[in-house]
Amino acid sequence: MEKKNPSLYGNEMNIKWNPPSHGRIKINFDGSVQGNSAAGGFILRTENGNSLTAASFYSGTTTIPVAEAMALRNSLICAKSRGITKIEVEGDSKLVIDVVNGVSTPPWRLLKLIQDIKTLSNSFEFVCFKHVFREANFVANALANLGHRLSNLCFWEENIPPEASSALAFDVVNLGCTRGTSF
Repeated sequence: MEKKNPSLYGNEMNIKWNPPSHGRIKINFDGSVQGNSAAGGFILRTENGNSLTAASFYSGTTTIPVAEAMALRNSLICAKSRGITKIEVEGDSKLVIDVVNGVSTPPWRLLKLIQDIKTLSNSFEFVCFKHVFREANFVANALANLGHRLSNLCFWEENIPPEASSALAFDVVNLGCTRGTSF
C-alpha cells in the first residue's frame, strides 16, 4: 500500500469499506481504462466481508464511464442470477451513481446501459446505489485491472483471484486509510 502526500488531499478522513446491513449483500464495482483497453470487475460480499462471487472482464475499447456502467450492469445480472434480493451497491464513479440515482442526465453513450441497470434494479426487493471514494473500492479496482489481461468473463465463486487478495484482506481488517492511499 502506498500513501501519497496527504497535504494534497485536505482532511485526513479515514476511508474504509463498510459491510452491508444485516440480510443484505454488498456489491462493489469498478471500471478501468488503460490506453485503448477497457475492463471491469465486481465483487458480491456478505456482511462479514466474505466473497460470494467476484468477476473480471475485458470490454474492448471504450470510455471509463461505459466500462464502469458495464461493471455495474454485470454485477446486477450476477446478483439476480444467484437469487439475491437485497443489495447495497457501491462504486467510485460519481457520474454512474448519480445517473442511476436520477441526480443527473445520462450521457448518450450510457443511455442503453443505464436503462438496463434500472430495469435490473426493479427485480430486487431492496437496492440502493452509493458513491464511495476509490479507497473504499480497492477490491473492485483490483478485479477491474485484472480484466485487462483476460479475454473472457471470469468468475470466482466464494473466493477471489490472488491479484485481489491483499485488497480483500485490507478490507476485512477494516482499519481504513486516508485519501490518496493506493494499493
